[in-house]
Amino acid sequence: MNIKLNVKFWGAAAALVLGAALAGCGGKQQFAVQGTITGLNNAGLVLANGSDTLTVPAGASSFVMPKQIDYGTSFNVVVQTPPAHQNCSPVAATASGSAGHTIAIAVQINCYQNAYTVGGKFSGLFANNDATATTAATPRTVTLLNGTTGGQLSVSSAGADSATPGAGLFSFASVVRYGDAYGVTILSQPADLNCTLVNGSGIMPESAVSNLVLTCVPKT
Repeated sequence: MNIKLNVKFWGAAAALVLGAALAGCGGKQQFAVQGTITGLNNAGLVLANGSDTLTVPAGASSFVMPKQIDYGTSFNVVVQTPPAHQNCSPVAATASGSAGHTIAIAVQINCYQNAYTVGGKFSGLFANNDATATTAATPRTVTLLNGTTGGQLSVSSAGADSATPGAGLFSFASVVRYGDAYGVTILSQPADLNCTLVNGSGIMPESAVSNLVLTCVPKT
């Protein structure tokens, strides 16, 4: 009788040990889908890992998705909805993988303020009328400056629209972030022209600025 009881006891104990070992090595170990965020200034960011979603508040520097995943389960964190006035993207090397293949899931999300160009149109900017049979007319140039960090731009008569002599479009190469101030002024102009600029300053909207107007007229 005792022998039978002992056999049953040790058999049950062995089953428990085996079950614990299988739980420790098997698919029930879970991992948090988490990571870090840089540059998140505005609200509205929604991250997704499959059907699991998370709304991230402005200023957050880290995140943890609501649902953990089992060992061996694939993950792929994407930006479902960008924050207001920003663009966010995960670093590709960290955004997807399989749980347990690294010590911890560590997704990196980088956010940037939306930025747009500043530009407009010019008129009255003609090349010098000194062309000869062997020499082309010399282009006239107006140099514009966008504040102290927005860069310089040379607006040249050489860039005029062929259909409208002396007129054309211009745009700074350096972009301006949404919400930042811009201020474009005339840094230099031809000695024989009077050039004026309107709509040169403002706060950057959620689109490119194209309403600057540069007008040049001959000095009298």
